[in-house]
Amino acid sequence: MATTLLPVDPALSAQRVSRILTISANLLPEEIIAGRRARRFRTWAVVVVIIVALLCAAWVVQARHRMSEAEKDLAAADAQIVDLQRAQRQYTSVVQLQRETDTLKSQLKTAMADDLDWAAMLSMLRSTGEPMKVEIEGINGTLNTAGSGKSAAESTLPSTSDSANVGAAIVNGTAPDKEAVAAYVDALGKKAAIANPYVTNVASDAKSDKDDKDVVTFSLSVSITRDALCGRFGESCKTTGGK
Repeated sequence: MATTLLPVDPALSAQRVSRILTISANLLPEEIIAGRRARRFRTWAVVVVIIVALLCAAWVVQARHRMSEAEKDLAAADAQIVDLQRAQRQYTSVVQLQRETDTLKSQLKTAMADDLDWAAMLSMLRSTGEPMKVEIEGINGTLNTAGSGKSAAESTLPSTSDSANVGAAIVNGTAPDKEAVAAYVDALGKKAAIANPYVTNVASDAKSDKDDKDVVTFSLSVSITRDALCGRFGESCKTTGGK
């Protein structure tokens, strides 16, 4: 049993307060009070459990909805893939031709890795001689084959290029004088595509076909370097270029 003191009623006089003490008593047994507390606790616990269950149910519903949407998207993507595969069958021959073309290009690139565009080489020799008024009449050259030895120019002269020599050529032409030939040889020595330019013959008893002026004819040997290798299926050719 619990006893509780109540506040003094303001309506009571001071004399009466001194005679009467207001007392309030809770006569309920402790078992009943504890039972009420337990029932309130159980009620709140049930409410919390119900709220949690509702939240979980809402999450499950939302997850199932999203999963259903994802399954629909997957089905649509699968159907699109099937349609594309059907359409691709119509172009099977084209795809096969493209693959064969790519394979052939790769094989040609490997087979023609050591190819040389002689037209580009001749163009480079002619453009190099234009400032000296040197005219190239012809070029006779060969590339080294597998297992062949070094060219004659390569075996007798130290190389003027860091690139490996892959062949040799003899260049024939005309020039105004021997000084022009010497300047032409110096200019050729600065080209990456050739190395070891060496004059083998100079004759000064010729006349130009254009203006009937005296010119010198010359022949020179050059080594062809790996930088000159180019072609349709390899690296693009450069008609001019220095080291």
